[in-house]
Amino acid sequence: MGKIIKKISIAVALLSFVAVVLANRSGKFSVKPFDYGGELIPVSESTAVPSGVTSVRVGMFIENVYDLNVATQSIAAELVAWVSWPQAFQKLLEEEDLSIEQVITPINRVNSWDAVTKTLHSKPVLMPNGDYNQMLRFAGRFYIDGMNLHRYPFERITVPIVLGLNIISDSFGSNKVRLVGDKTHSGVGPYIDNIGFVTNGFALREYLQRYGTGFGFHDAGKKSSTEFSQVRLEIEYHKSAFASIIQLIIPLVIVMMMVLLAPTLEASLWEVRIAIPSTALLTLVFLQQGYRQSLPILPYITYLDQVYGACYLVTLGLFWLFVWASNKLNHTPESERGAMIARLNK
Repeated sequence: MGKIIKKISIAVALLSFVAVVLANRSGKFSVKPFDYGGELIPVSESTAVPSGVTSVRVGMFIENVYDLNVATQSIAAELVAWVSWPQAFQKLLEEEDLSIEQVITPINRVNSWDAVTKTLHSKPVLMPNGDYNQMLRFAGRFYIDGMNLHRYPFERITVPIVLGLNIISDSFGSNKVRLVGDKTHSGVGPYIDNIGFVTNGFALREYLQRYGTGFGFHDAGKKSSTEFSQVRLEIEYHKSAFASIIQLIIPLVIVMMMVLLAPTLEASLWEVRIAIPSTALLTLVFLQQGYRQSLPILPYITYLDQVYGACYLVTLGLFWLFVWASNKLNHTPESERGAMIARLNK
């Protein structure tokens, strides 16, 4: 009987692990994102700006990135941006009575009450080629869209700093003005590392943000959408796999090794047998609560949650088997207890 229990426990453990892997890969526990009626459309590097559309060149240099807060899905950053635009766009600014810092805005900046926007030149500089240039400094907290913690503790987080055209006029729609990223000169400084994360790299990308509204620019009563161009400098971070294994996986493995070794105890030690799974269950609960405190309340379960779910299943299964074996032994007459213990130990 002991060998049967061991085989069952190992089979349940393996099946639980396979179930976790399959569920994680199939996305069974994923939550369908809310459809807000818009769409973020990436622009390929090989896609040329359509004729008749004014191109405005934008570059970014991120000096500082700090206080990456998973709970609030935001990060603090300071950066310098430069904008170069042709005479045609300058004429448009004058017609709209706007300055460049009113048109090029940090789209994903939050907490505007403590945000900073400064121009580094008192007025746009006229370049030798006839274009205008202005440098802008931005500081504040920025929202991290698309944060995905399904693979926690092995997740990757992409932090975007988004500069886009303001929606104050349809004159700045993507069919009229397009932002082009200055990939050659854009970059990051030495102060972008965040405690608890490894910096992978960065990339400057161009997107079109389609909004599910016309902002009142078009005919009343007619459903419409509007597209505005934006440039994103995206920094990718990830958790150290080695650190995650040592801090989160190894303690779990040790607890489960103790649980899986419990069937090797003599059946006569039924009190100890029953105590091991019940104690392990409490330990698992405290371990899970420990790492959960560093995460926000999520509408889905993470990879580590699925692993814990499998461990709960294995532990409960062994606890049920030990209860059955102890009851079997308890109802056995004293004269047959030796034979029953021998059967349970097999």
